[in-house]
Amino acid sequence: MTVEEALLAVVGAVAVILLFLGLADALEGDPRAWLRERRRRPARPDAPTSGLMPGPRGALVRRSMPPSPELAEREAAPIPADGEAPGAVRVTVTEEWRARVAALIRGRECDEARQLLEPALDRGEVDRETAAFLLDVCSTAVARDLWRLRRAVRRGGGGEGPLEASLQVSRVVLEASVVEALPREQRGRVSGRLWRGHTRLGLRRWRAGTFEPAVESLFQALGVRGIDERRRRLARDLLVRTLEDMAGQSLELIPQLLGDHGRAAALDQAQRLLEHIRRTREEGVSAEDLAVAASRARQLLEHIGEAPVR
Repeated sequence: MTVEEALLAVVGAVAVILLFLGLADALEGDPRAWLRERRRRPARPDAPTSGLMPGPRGALVRRSMPPSPELAEREAAPIPADGEAPGAVRVTVTEEWRARVAALIRGRECDEARQLLEPALDRGEVDRETAAFLLDVCSTAVARDLWRLRRAVRRGGGGEGPLEASLQVSRVVLEASVVEALPREQRGRVSGRLWRGHTRLGLRRWRAGTFEPAVESLFQALGVRGIDERRRRLARDLLVRTLEDMAGQSLELIPQLLGDHGRAAALDQAQRLLEHIRRTREEGVSAEDLAVAASRARQLLEHIGEAPVR
């Protein structure tokens, strides 16, 4: 055989192989890929074939079959509670539940929203995505109620109820453990609005002369997580001023209080004032800043001690 004949034979063999591969690819798919898949897939001689049916291009696909009774019963079984089985999957709330809670918050039905929120948060059924969504809804609700209250004050009216309810449900969500995994910026935005709402209520009540509710609002403002030192200082300064005016009002009203209700009621009011001063000291306010309020509280106790027992 000459060299030319050998080259022609090689070229012919290559052409035949390429033709075979092309026809096989057109009819059955890439045989090389099929062979590689066969090598990767373990042989299963005992696998049932009754659930297989021919698919496109000669491939075998599994026919859709109803689940077995055992599988259906296993999927329909309730998720075990904590402690019943290790590694149990926890049920999360549904989209309908999330939409319901959001609608209640937006509609100012905060008591109903808390009745749905608090048990789900305690059981750990609220995931991170749902918590982020509800936190944004609460933040918007607080901002809306703050704006409405400021607008109502300029017109000479307006109730505190809607804002106070929004603040309560926002605090429930913000203090949940799942919220700690959210970005700091998102939590900080809600914390700022929560602080602003409590401080606004405290300022409004201080101006109205209702010092006891004002003090409680300012303590709640100081208890908001994530607020900076500047905001804490503003709330503490307003709290000190409120306690001073509260003690001064008690001194002015002590004769009337003793005459109407007796020493027990007056002593109870003085003790509440002293408790507020103690809590303020725990918030980082110095004794020097509280000197006026503490002095007035001592004068109040002296007046009560000098009053006759009834």
